[in-house]
Amino acid sequence: MIGVLVSKYRIVAEIGRGSMGIVFRAEDTVLGGFVALKIIAEKLASDPTMLHRFEREGRAASALRHPNICAVFETGEWKGRSYLAVELLNGQPLDERLKAGPIPAAALEKIAIGVASALEAAHEIGVVHRDIKPANLFLTAGGVVKVLDFGLAKVRLPLVRLREDAPTVATQITRGAMLIGSLPYMSPEQFRSEPLDGRSDLYSLGVTLYELATGELPVIGAEKLAALPSGWGPIVLRLLEPDAGKRYRTAGEARAAFEQAGMERWQASLNQPAR
Repeated sequence: MIGVLVSKYRIVAEIGRGSMGIVFRAEDTVLGGFVALKIIAEKLASDPTMLHRFEREGRAASALRHPNICAVFETGEWKGRSYLAVELLNGQPLDERLKAGPIPAAALEKIAIGVASALEAAHEIGVVHRDIKPANLFLTAGGVVKVLDFGLAKVRLPLVRLREDAPTVATQITRGAMLIGSLPYMSPEQFRSEPLDGRSDLYSLGVTLYELATGELPVIGAEKLAALPSGWGPIVLRLLEPDAGKRYRTAGEARAAFEQAGMERWQASLNQPAR
């Protein structure tokens, strides 16, 4: 594939591959610069479920322009296989970063505010991500978090089970109902396959931030609140409310709460006596 031209993108190296397809580093021969070129796996090119998810990612993300969302520049088809040209990122997904241990408070605060801000922008145009988790958050070398993979955003998939190596599940639980997402991060209403709004993403964000801060998924009755950044306990617990009506109404409210907690920690540090 090295040297192959896909639309205006010339492939220069393979970055990685997974259940959905192959990702290449490619040069934009018209505008210059480089992109990440995602080409759906040949075996999935005729699979309507996986093809729909791949194409949904392009349509949903291309409607968004936000510094904390991985940009989609172009979608198309090449030799019968769908492709996406997306922002080329340098860094690592947060599930990989988590293998080194919990994330320090200062970095975690930037992540929380960045993801909440990204969700705020998505929800404002009616896009619910439905699969917020560490694997779908990318931390760049410059410390900026990017939300990835809008492949399940506002989807209505056929009632079939995805392949075992797929990173998320779509399981028929009742006639006419679907369980779509990643189980440990699902909101209760998502698990029940009820209609969702942005508050479902906020629940998933709460699970994700708890895990990034402690290295473990939350367990009811055993919250390690002391491991969370100062002032975060009430915020995360509100995000994790089983009743969606008791969570923050919007991602903007959650973002403001994290910003306020950060400001209070900063002010408290100024009041500490010099050593």
